[in-house]
Amino acid sequence: MNIQFSYKQVSEKDKKFLQEYTQKKIERFKKLISEKELEVGRLEIKSEKFAKKEAFKVELFLSLPEHQFRASEDDHTIVEAFDLALDKLIIQIRKEFEKLKN
Repeated sequence: MNIQFSYKQVSEKDKKFLQEYTQKKIERFKKLISEKELEVGRLEIKSEKFAKKEAFKVELFLSLPEHQFRASEDDHTIVEAFDLALDKLIIQIRKEFEKLKN
């Protein structure tokens, strides 16, 4: 899977952490999506730290050959924002593939 990161006002420490953390969490996709689709899939992660408040916004865009998924979340830490957005993305993937099975 091709993973692309983009940041806005995020510290180097948080950037590095998010990249390492993402590698651990990618395993969740392997349970839901076929290996073939994952090979050609693209995950785009956009993260932003708000200037006026101590909060982060994380947006996830997953592009597979026949599907597009998007999830976004704001929270006080980059980890919480990422985890909540990832959970939303996983729910969307499950619903879509359940529809295809039926």
